[in-house]
Amino acid sequence: MKTILNRRRLGVVTLALALTACGSPATTNTGGPDLGLVKPGELKLAFRSDDKPTSFVENGKPAGFLIDLTTEMAKRMGLTTNYVATDFASMLPNVRNHTYDSAAFGTLVTPPRQDVTDFTVPVSFGEAQLISRKAATLSTIDAAAGKTVAITRGSELIPLLQKKVPTIQIKEFPNIAASANSLTAGQVDGLFTGTATTAQLLGQHPDFTATEAMTTAQTAFPVAKDKPALKKALDDALTAVIKDGTYTTLFDKWNAPGVLIPKEMIDANPGMAQRGSKPGS
Repeated sequence: MKTILNRRRLGVVTLALALTACGSPATTNTGGPDLGLVKPGELKLAFRSDDKPTSFVENGKPAGFLIDLTTEMAKRMGLTTNYVATDFASMLPNVRNHTYDSAAFGTLVTPPRQDVTDFTVPVSFGEAQLISRKAATLSTIDAAAGKTVAITRGSELIPLLQKKVPTIQIKEFPNIAASANSLTAGQVDGLFTGTATTAQLLGQHPDFTATEAMTTAQTAFPVAKDKPALKKALDDALTAVIKDGTYTTLFDKWNAPGVLIPKEMIDANPGMAQRGSKPGS
């Protein structure tokens, strides 16, 4: 009888340990339902497949600086990632309506956009350049007055450029490739885009040249307004990868030589490493 009771007690203890392990915080995904994720345990992110080196498709898989950055952030949140290619214009509406949890895209933060979604702490500060053909160079952004310039459809660069150069003619295209093709064909006089994309296009098109960069606004990851816990989790993860130098390492990996982390980003994060320096230097 004593042997039977001992076996029963052992069985109860074993079962209790098994149940404790299944429900332990150490084994439970930290990004559970409390974050309001589209799918518990998974961070579903929209991304652009044509914005090299920020986000694009390589060998059939998402790649780029913000893909690597958000993947690292998700790991620190205890989540897997699911990247879905989409066009820029639909990103914010689909984050707002919970089709995606966020977007692996540094979206310019503007008052109209803040009416639609919340945003994380800055992921960068936007800088843009005007690209033109060397055969018909636009040496400054102001030189685009009265000219036709290509910009990605839905970009917040459109009102910014129109404010700076009121007489400019904007022609919207669905992606960077279409804009570049239009410039090559002489259908537009210039192409206005971010500095990282500019560096890539100049490397691909020897007949292109670009103006000096202008700072546009801070960029961040969008989050639905009714998901404050998710916003905080993303803020914490982004702050962590900036603080330990992971951000700088990934920036260095994906950006062309000479492209620096914007000064405003360094100033906003004391101790953040610039390319070629160490954290805290």
